[in-house]
Parts: sequence; C-alpha cells; structure tokens
Amino acid sequence: MNIGVFGARAIPSTYSGYETFLTAMLPELVNRGHRVTMYCRTSGFGRPAEYEGVRLVPLPTIDKTHLSTLSHGFVASLVSRFGHHDVVLVVNIANVPYCILSRLTGQRVVMNTDGQEWLRGKWGRVGRGYFKWCASQARRAASALVSDSCEMKRIYATEFDSDSTVIPYASVVWPQEDQERVLSDFGVAPRRYVIVAARLNPENNVERIADAYSRSSISIPLLVLGVANYDSESALQIQALAIRDDRIRPVGHVGDRNAFGVLLSQALAYVHGHSIGGMNPSLVEAMSAGALTVALSTPFNREALGDSGLYFDLDGPSLVETFDCLEQMDQAVHEKYRALAAARAAERFALPAVTSSYELLLTRVAGLKSAWSHTHLLTPWETFTDNGT
Repeated sequence: MNIGVFGARAIPSTYSGYETFLTAMLPELVNRGHRVTMYCRTSGFGRPAEYEGVRLVPLPTIDKTHLSTLSHGFVASLVSRFGHHDVVLVVNIANVPYCILSRLTGQRVVMNTDGQEWLRGKWGRVGRGYFKWCASQARRAASALVSDSCEMKRIYATEFDSDSTVIPYASVVWPQEDQERVLSDFGVAPRRYVIVAARLNPENNVERIADAYSRSSISIPLLVLGVANYDSESALQIQALAIRDDRIRPVGHVGDRNAFGVLLSQALAYVHGHSIGGMNPSLVEAMSAGALTVALSTPFNREALGDSGLYFDLDGPSLVETFDCLEQMDQAVHEKYRALAAARAAERFALPAVTSSYELLLTRVAGLKSAWSHTHLLTPWETFTDNGT
C-alpha cells in the first residue's frame, strides 16, 4: 500500500506517545513492503528526508500552542490528498474537520482517537468544547476509528455512538546501554531513586506525586522527568517543592531514548499518575523496561498494567504510605512485579502484533468501495483475560 500519515510532529522523536509509537511502527510497515510517507511539522525539524525507509515531508505550521496542531492538520490534509495514497492514517481528533473534507474527495481515512482531550486541564472552555465536538463527529471523519484500549472503545460507543477497533500502543525493546555511565550522568545509583516521567500537565498529577513524596519518609531522590509546552502551574509547584526538599529533582526532558530506558529499568519504582484515558504509551514503556510500576487507579491504567504493579488513589494517604513502604519492601516482591510487568508488555503489546492489526485495518479501509463506508476489526486485545491468555 501507499500509506500517508499526519497529525504528529515528526519521527524519530521521544516527545510524546504519538511520536514514539510512530517512530517504532512506521518503519515496521516499510519492512513489510509498504510505502509510508509522514507529513511532519517544520518547527525544530532538522531531520533528513527519510527515517528507516519512511519518507518525511516537512510542512509549515503556525508555531503557537493552540494553533500548531490545527494549522498542521489543515496543510497536511491538503498536501496528502495529492500523494496518491491508498489510505491515510491520522492521529489526533483535532483533525476531524480536515478528515471529513478529505473523505469528500474520496480519500480513505483511518483515525486514531487517542485520549480524552476534552477533559485536559491545559485547554480552556473553548478548546475542551472543540475536542468534545470532534470526538462526537469522529465517526464521520474516518472509515475506521482506532481506540487504544477497551475502555476507550466503550467511551466512544456509549458517549458518541461510534464503533472502533482496539489496537494498543506497542511495547518497546530497549537497547542495551552503558548503565553505569547513564546513572552517573544523573547522579543516582541502581534502585536508589524513584522516577516519574510525564508532561507537566495537571491531569498527569506530577506535582501531586512530588508533594506526596515530600511528605513521605523515603530517603532516596525522586527524578521528575518532563516539561510542559506552555506556562504550567504544575511546573512551578514542582520547582517550589524542589527548593524545599532536595529529594525532589526536576530533570526536564530526556531526549536520549537509551538513557531513558536505563533510568526506567534501574529505578526502585516508576510512578504513573496519568488520570485521563486512554492507554498511555509511557506506561507500556515502563512495563517493557521491567520497572516496578506504581500507577494511579483508573480503568485505563488497570487495563494496561493488570496485576503486574501497584496502585494508588489521589484522595487519602495511600501514595504517601506506598512511598514509605517502597524501601522496606522485600527484594523478591520487587523482582516479582518487574518480571510480571515485562512479561505482560511482551505478551500483550508486542510491536509485530500491533503492527499487524494496523496493517490489516489499513488494508481493509484501502479496499473499501466508498470513502464513506465503515469497517472495524475484532482484535486480540478485546479477548484477553486478566492472566494474559
């Protein structure tokens, strides 16, 4: 097939879930014989015209927080229509209006709906309303919708009367790296630090995790990995905590994927505070690295992590108590959770299986007689039981 892709910034990238996922999956599609073109944003591009066989086409955008996605989607939808693509894979439901226009011209479209953007704290009332409208119209924008979890499929079915195909984000095969050097660069020792890695947005609760950490008795540092691409109150609160408590260490964005994998695998624990669905790629990445994961108890996080990690609630003392207990926890218990998480990631979220489902769905949509037809697949992730079978 000739496949077009737009809606994400660029590959290769470590910036966010879309980009890291596409960095892994698109070359896999190329390896299977497909032609793949990704339409990228020019902001900070500085990349070659190809990445592992994926053709990269930079397009202009208005480089402002609230206009970058919309301006890129508009231009990419126009340019991709002249790419003679059999099918276009679009990420980010903000692109719904452009995809509707593409379908009017006969373009076959598959859309990944990702998370509940209409609930994110960084958007104002108008922004949240726009995303909610886009979610309600998503079924008109694509011949097939992709939900990253069964819970997100349920939300689109019950709230927006839209059917979708469940395909999660893929696990990561982390390359071997000089662990001693990486840990030395960050001033930590194996199993002698805790890590939280997320954009510093309110719904990721990084500042609340850091606050609970400061109120705990744990003696080792908390590495806070992540930034915000706008003025973030969460970032300010974390900086204030770091001034008062030297265990809180804001690190910023770690762009070296190998180093990030080492930090995940060698931490005493990884804390995942994402509160808004769907399934977050960073959780699957931490599981892939064999991290002992402590996750906020949400349906999305439980669907991904299952019984291979620990959970906490934001209300009440549970997170402080979890931090207090981490250093005293028996090493055998630590290793049990690490092994369970790595095995679950490898079994449920393997890249070849994820790619195969996308490939089959894209093929089915490309073969539809009309751009206005709809289709979906029943994938293995809708039939998994809690023990992974």
